[in-house]
Amino acid sequence: MKTRTKWHTETECAKNLQARLKISLILILVGTTMGYAYAQKDRKPKWTHFYIAEVLPGSEWGTGGPALGDFDHDGDLDAAVSRRNTQQAYWYERINDSIWIPHVMDRSENLAKTLGNVSIDMDRDGWMDVVFEGVWFRNPGTLEKQPDTPWKGNDYKGGGHDITIADMDGNKIKDLVVYDGNKLAWYDAVSLDLKYRNLNENIIGYGYHDHGGIAPGGIGDLDGDGDPDAVIPGYWFANPGSGVGDWDRHEWPYQEVLNASYPRGMKSWVADINQDGQNDIVYSDCDTGGSHVYWVENKGRGSNWESHRLADPPTKAGDVPGTGSFHSLGVADFDQDGNLDIFAGEQEDPATWMEKSGKVAMKPRGLKERGVIWYSRGGKEPEFEIDVIHVDNPGWHDAQLGDVDGDGDLDIVSKVWSADGVAHHADYWRNELKK
Repeated sequence: MKTRTKWHTETECAKNLQARLKISLILILVGTTMGYAYAQKDRKPKWTHFYIAEVLPGSEWGTGGPALGDFDHDGDLDAAVSRRNTQQAYWYERINDSIWIPHVMDRSENLAKTLGNVSIDMDRDGWMDVVFEGVWFRNPGTLEKQPDTPWKGNDYKGGGHDITIADMDGNKIKDLVVYDGNKLAWYDAVSLDLKYRNLNENIIGYGYHDHGGIAPGGIGDLDGDGDPDAVIPGYWFANPGSGVGDWDRHEWPYQEVLNASYPRGMKSWVADINQDGQNDIVYSDCDTGGSHVYWVENKGRGSNWESHRLADPPTKAGDVPGTGSFHSLGVADFDQDGNLDIFAGEQEDPATWMEKSGKVAMKPRGLKERGVIWYSRGGKEPEFEIDVIHVDNPGWHDAQLGDVDGDGDLDIVSKVWSADGVAHHADYWRNELKK
């Protein structure tokens, strides 16, 4: 019979201790990794506000834009807006996050009624131009060294509340899409003549009584045939294949705000929210108090839909209940977890005159406007975590998304239509995810 020596016993104990330590270390590493992954998944970026222009030119309501583009080819994004009462357009040269230098682009009578605008290289010369309602301004191509060089204004026949861009005919060149609440049309950028005037107009639909609905991203393939379709309140139009011809109209479950401040209007975005391979419709009510935000699930290539209303921003004791006009909308992966999030911002506009005719005000009296992001947790039936990124002035009217500071995450640039503060302004919201 073998006897166990003290040496054997101590050796086995040491081996057992080492094994237990390895197991503990593995468990710690797994737990740490899981915790880190969970923290990464659940992280929400902070947002820092900077003024692009704390006081815009002019003294009355009415600001078109903003548009984002690297107008001077210096590697970062600049901004462009217009003002109704000055009938001038301006571009703001970004020096750094807190310094933006204003430059006059040009004047046009069409700017007395403009609202939306976009950046697009209209003449395909490698420099970003800016299009407003009824007029577009050609980048002189010398702004890097001569930032005060005037831009040439060129009238075109399109005009309306909403402007966006998309390749409507499949030639890999972006076109203009314009909706004035009655006529929805797209304008072929390739048809631009040498005098920078004429643009071929292609009617998608007309005869409606909306305030708006196609901007900022209401273009996308809804029926799965590979070409971009178009969305307005209650209807979507199927692209005939090359953008030219009859666009078949289909219904989708848009929910109208009762006694709205203005005729029905929305901001829209086409995107695959639940990653099932079919593009959905995201929209926010706008130009009315009592607005909400929805994502409408595409469950049958545009023939079957299910509407999901997102939770309204939370209120606490002392807050004015209700919501204002969610006139800013954007869809992007703001926290970079692989899921599409939804941003909306309420207007600063304090208008209440419509209450005299039994309609709701643009925002409840005393409401402090909010910028809100609904962070998606992913999956076929995504849940959203709401995050109010800002309360009270500055408010929001239209917003554009872009990596303004070049750090790899998406920022927000916005402006107001009618200020309830001392001045009209344009604003930059920096995403701190990568800071």
